[in-house]
Amino acid sequence: MTSSRLPTRQRIVDSALELFARHGVTETTTRQIADRAEINEVTLFRHFGTKHGLLLAVMEDCLQKYLQLTQIGESLMSEISSEGDLSRFLRYYIQNSLQAIESVPELMRSLVGEAGQYPLESRRALAQGIAQINQSIAAALQDVIGQNQIEMSLPAIKLAKIVNTCILGYAMIVLASDAPSVWTSHDDFIATLIEFIVRDPSQAPVSETTRLVDIPADLPSDLVRHILLQAKRQGTRELAIAYVLFGSGLKSEELVNLRQEDYVTDTQTRVLRVISPLGQRFVPINQKILGHRYGSPDHNPLTTYLKSRKDQHDEMFLGTGQQPITTTEIQHLWADWTHERHPQDRMFLLDQARATWAIEMLMRGMDVENFRIISGFSPDEIQRCQRRVREKVAIGQAISLDT
Repeated sequence: MTSSRLPTRQRIVDSALELFARHGVTETTTRQIADRAEINEVTLFRHFGTKHGLLLAVMEDCLQKYLQLTQIGESLMSEISSEGDLSRFLRYYIQNSLQAIESVPELMRSLVGEAGQYPLESRRALAQGIAQINQSIAAALQDVIGQNQIEMSLPAIKLAKIVNTCILGYAMIVLASDAPSVWTSHDDFIATLIEFIVRDPSQAPVSETTRLVDIPADLPSDLVRHILLQAKRQGTRELAIAYVLFGSGLKSEELVNLRQEDYVTDTQTRVLRVISPLGQRFVPINQKILGHRYGSPDHNPLTTYLKSRKDQHDEMFLGTGQQPITTTEIQHLWADWTHERHPQDRMFLLDQARATWAIEMLMRGMDVENFRIISGFSPDEIQRCQRRVREKVAIGQAISLDT
């Protein structure tokens, strides 16, 4: 249905949401909303009374879309909670929640940063919306907990409040400041939050040296090939993203910030300029990944994707609605590529693509100091990678002695 055929009220709400999400509530005028909805301001005021009356309607609409997006209800529970996997349910919910929040960044900044300027009615509506979300998630959590007879120290409603408070707090850090200085990645935040909630308090604390998110668990070549083939089946953009992850070892936070001008090329090389809180570095993109070649400097998945673009956006990768791709969208792509190959007791994490690239570089004999310059790895991360390289070399030597 085209926007002109939508009911006038819904057209106004959709236009307000679009402008609030782009510019924030304070910076958006009722005249701009009316123009976008192709009506006059009198019609807007007749439907909603004031700008904050319209904001209330937008918040109610967002709440419904949020609950639909995270698929709270029978469809989600039949797919996930029937398997009785609390960790999987939490990961699914947290990833979808972050994606929903990051899809309307300026609106979220306004709702939190400008809330003190809103009438009491608007603030109460926001609180009621959050309470409704908490109740929905609490019901879903209770189903999972009850089916598996899990002993939890807190009731489901308090767990739901904790989860949603952490999600909102993390999202605001991402939207308003420098998230990598607090969490190394979305994976790190999600894995830590799930571990905090799910782990049996009677068990001994998990050692920092044994947590999956801290260990450079490189992926086997057949799995990497499977991931790249899955990405290729989805499209040129998806293959380009997987190619950059395994060919240059970028974090998802670094990948989403790339612009087309950061793809530095000459006759022989293709290099990415990566800008992070630690400064700027240049990372060559490998055409050869774990023994399989993916094109050449002139013809590779990233070049093919950029040449296929017809838009005028500067961002290197676009996501939903022709907006810059988010880290949550990349997480969803990763889940699509890997879910068929998960071991029974764990999930493959996006950070493992970065670890796979790092260990491959060191296995090829790259100087450690040069590797530090292009990778942005911390000394501790490099030490763990070196330990894994020594382990692989030792296993290879032991096998060769037996042949």
